[in-house]
Amino acid sequence: MAGRWLQALLGLLLVGCGSAVVDRPPEPRPVAPGALDPRPAGLTLRQLGHLGARYTVATVDLRSLALDLYGQTPEHGAVQDIPALERWLGRQGRRMVLATNSGIYETDGRPLGLHIERGVELSPRNLADAPGNFFLKPNAIFFVEGPPGSETAAVVESNAYDRPSAGVRLATQSGPALLLGGELHPRFLPDATSLKLRSGVGVNAGAPQVVYLAISDGEVRFHDFATLFRDALGCTDALYLDGTVSVLSAPGRRGPEHTRGTFGGILAVTEALPAARPRR
Repeated sequence: MAGRWLQALLGLLLVGCGSAVVDRPPEPRPVAPGALDPRPAGLTLRQLGHLGARYTVATVDLRSLALDLYGQTPEHGAVQDIPALERWLGRQGRRMVLATNSGIYETDGRPLGLHIERGVELSPRNLADAPGNFFLKPNAIFFVEGPPGSETAAVVESNAYDRPSAGVRLATQSGPALLLGGELHPRFLPDATSLKLRSGVGVNAGAPQVVYLAISDGEVRFHDFATLFRDALGCTDALYLDGTVSVLSAPGRRGPEHTRGTFGGILAVTEALPAARPRR
C-alpha cells in the first residue's frame, strides 16, 4: 500500500514539474538577418502630458533618417494620402517609417503657401493677408537644407525666408507660427476658448539636425500647443501645420484613424528596404 502511495505522489510531482516547464515564458525569437527594426535608430516616439492634455511626439534625427515632402509631383509620388504613399514608396524600394500632414492646403489639394519637394518649388511663398489660421501673422516656413548626412532644419518667419529653392530639400509654409526665437505668437492666450486637434513641427536652433513632430491626442488651445514645443521639447522655433484633419502615422500608430484623409503634402520619414534574398 505504501508503495502505491509513493508512486502516486511521484506521479503528481512529475506532472507539476512538467506544468512548470510549459508555463515558462518562451525564449525570444532571434531576429532574421536583414529584418527591419520597426523603430529605427534616429527616431523616438513618445507620449507626453502637458497642461492637462496628451500629445504624441516624434523626434527625427536627420543625421540618421531621410525626411522628405511628397504630394505635388509625379516623380516624387504625387499621392496625397498615406496608404497610397506607402505603396508608392515600396515600389521605390523604401519603407515609410513615419508620416504626417504638412502645412495648410486649399480644398482642391494645392498647398496654400510655399511647397518645395527635393529642391523643386511647386507652390510659391504666400505673403497675402486674409482670414484663417494660415494668415494669422506671423506665419512661418519649415524647411530642411544641406547635403545628405549634414542636413539641418529651421522654422523662419515667412517674410524673413530668403533661401534659393535649389539649396532646399523640402519646405512647407503654414500658420500661425507657434514659436519664433523662443517667443510665443502674440495672439496666443492661456485662457482662449478655441480648442482643436493640432499638429506642428519644431526645431531647436542650437541643434538643427533634430526635428520634433507633434500632434495632440485631443482638442487643445494654441497657447498650450506652443508651450509644449517651448517648455517640454526645448524648441526655439515651431510652426503649426494643421488642425482637425491632422494625423501622425508611426510604429504603433498604423490604424485607420492615423492614416485617414488626403493632404496637400505629406512629410514622411523613410528608410531603404533590405535587399531581397537570392532564391536557392
